[in-house]
Amino acid sequence: MQLIIHRGTHEIGGTCIELTSSSGKTRIILDVGMPLVNRDQSPFEWDNYRDSALSDLISKRVLPAVSGLYDDTGPVPDGILISHAHLDHYGFLRLVNPRIPLFMSRGTQALAEVSNAFLDTCVSSQNIRSMKPWEPVAIGEFTVTPYLMDHSAPDAFAFSIEADDQRVFYTGDFRGHGRKMVLLDRLLKSPPKKVDALIMEGSMLGRDEGLFPDENAVENALTDLFKTHQGLAYVFTSSQNLDRLVSLFRAARRSGRTLVIDLYTAFVLDKLQAISSNIPQFNWDGIRVFFSHYHVQKLADQDKQLLGKYSRSRITFEEIQAEPDNKVVLVKDNRIFRIVAAKLYAQTRAIALYSMWHGYLEKTDLRNFLAAKEIDLIEVHTSGHAYVRHLKSLVEALKPAHVVPVHTFHPEQYAQLFANVTELEDGEIMDVGVVNVLTESRCRALSTAFLEKFCLKDGLFRPLIELVRNNKDLHFELRGQLNSPHKPEVAPADEAIGIYYKGNCILCLRANHKVEIHEAFSKGLAIPKYLNSPEDVQAYLTVVPELMYRVSSRGKNSMEIEYEQMIIRANNFEARNNSEYIILANQYGVGSDRWDLLALKWPRLKRGGNNPVGQLALIEVKYALNNDIQDADQQLGRYYQYIKTNLDSLCDEMELILKQKIALGLVQRSEEQLAQLKKMKLSRDISKVEMILYLVDYNPNSIWKDKMISKAMELPFRDQIRIRLGGLAMWEQSSTPLEGTGRVSGK
Repeated sequence: MQLIIHRGTHEIGGTCIELTSSSGKTRIILDVGMPLVNRDQSPFEWDNYRDSALSDLISKRVLPAVSGLYDDTGPVPDGILISHAHLDHYGFLRLVNPRIPLFMSRGTQALAEVSNAFLDTCVSSQNIRSMKPWEPVAIGEFTVTPYLMDHSAPDAFAFSIEADDQRVFYTGDFRGHGRKMVLLDRLLKSPPKKVDALIMEGSMLGRDEGLFPDENAVENALTDLFKTHQGLAYVFTSSQNLDRLVSLFRAARRSGRTLVIDLYTAFVLDKLQAISSNIPQFNWDGIRVFFSHYHVQKLADQDKQLLGKYSRSRITFEEIQAEPDNKVVLVKDNRIFRIVAAKLYAQTRAIALYSMWHGYLEKTDLRNFLAAKEIDLIEVHTSGHAYVRHLKSLVEALKPAHVVPVHTFHPEQYAQLFANVTELEDGEIMDVGVVNVLTESRCRALSTAFLEKFCLKDGLFRPLIELVRNNKDLHFELRGQLNSPHKPEVAPADEAIGIYYKGNCILCLRANHKVEIHEAFSKGLAIPKYLNSPEDVQAYLTVVPELMYRVSSRGKNSMEIEYEQMIIRANNFEARNNSEYIILANQYGVGSDRWDLLALKWPRLKRGGNNPVGQLALIEVKYALNNDIQDADQQLGRYYQYIKTNLDSLCDEMELILKQKIALGLVQRSEEQLAQLKKMKLSRDISKVEMILYLVDYNPNSIWKDKMISKAMELPFRDQIRIRLGGLAMWEQSSTPLEGTGRVSGK
């Protein structure tokens, strides 16, 4: 199977993807979106191109050059799959060859029909084939299974696409914090098997998650504002964001207010009855419809009978004017709103709630208009796109051979999150059948030049090391990119170190001295963009307490990662423990997996001599996740297969990292032990490699633990597996061989 992302590898919007079966007999297109920005990053305006010839649109790279997509001049694709009804995914359907079948959900079809009536999107409904969630559809040599996803557009699909014994999974746009978050949970619990390529959106990379973590938080905030404000409430939001409309209706009802919608919104909700009878409607108690001349004309052109239907819930401007304080009015930033707001200015003390992406607000003068009318503007919004934690969960569940970035302005950040990223350029051909061997192609040790900036007495970054050594809550991790552990003097194009608190990065420092910190933690702080001088370093150190506070209040909560960092400190820094393990790497990426901890095992009884030899230990931490432990045997199996092939290079890398951590002062032992550790070699005997399942806060009588042990007992390397229950500092005696652990059914 061949994959081409014609547009969308380095931008949000304009998504267009082509898949071709190995025989070349079947071609399908995933989305034909209208871009949000031009190639020079200026805002895209369709009106500037509306009258252009098709050939001009292609030559100017407004349209992707896809054979047969627009006319019959080449082989015509066998189908177009539309993930959801946002214009950046279906906006160019107006230009496609009408012979091509269109596959989409019933909800997407309904919204496309609404947009035809009001927005002139010109989508032909004659060749639409409705798809049902989780029901496979054959398109030539492809079998396509749609997955219903949580997104701000209702009835959004992801697609699992199979052909030639290969599978591609395209996420479309999705999230895990909306009213349908259970859909992502369902996918994570029952993922498709053997995914060769995961084409995954990354809209939120480079963005702040915001103050409202999910749709429930938005509803509660709206309710509180409606209850406490004595006056009219305007709400700016999309009429096609069904989750937000439900939140708005519920908040208005909870606060004793009437929700006023326009004809366009009434038509949207009416059409969406095709997917659910529980969607709020124009004739429900607590909802009224405001008629504008523009909308009346548009709807009359579509179906005059609808005007009579919606008239039963009509509300006039005079009715709003008479009792503004018990109304919530859904508005758009257009001429109609500004006329209404000006007329009501003297009648009520209004507030305006902006419930859309902040970026749209920055493109208008709405703030100035509202300020002139003494209308307070408050932003209440949660994103329609996946947070980083959702992306990680999906990759972990699907375990794809390739993660392919799409629908993002920051494809380079994927490699910081996932180990098996294939970053494409627009138009680049990818052979899905060519799967890379799961191998860590770069060594995570630092180059000599970068290392010295931390090690020397007068090294520029030495205070950062002291910060971590003196604060037991912080963790310092190498994020090198060496091509070879044998040539640390050859500096790579990029490398970094990370300082972490409670599993969150409070400093990513690159070799060019650039500082990278998530905006959720750094916004408003005086943090230098580069640490080029001692004064810059000191300026960063000054804000560390505030960064830690913000992480505590806003950061992701991963007790498992936090516990891993506690394990690192107890074994590497607490010399009094004299533990038998030294942690060398944390969250080490191999393929689609992340190994929690890689360690040197150095038993006390084997210390001494001029040629010390230690063992490699791989530690998988499981923190009270119950059924999460079920696949532990599969994880260990994948790890073992990797080690069988790559043990020599892995040991070379860990030996160099050990030396570098000692040089940095990140390993505290007696002078005699440090002298031996500097000469340490790791055994290349695979039978000496130890695998430890580190179970924290598990009920010793847990059925999940017993099931895991039963499965692990079937592994051919079971004698190398040990179980560790809680605690931080590690000795051989504090873990138990697998066969001696707990109850094992049938053993």
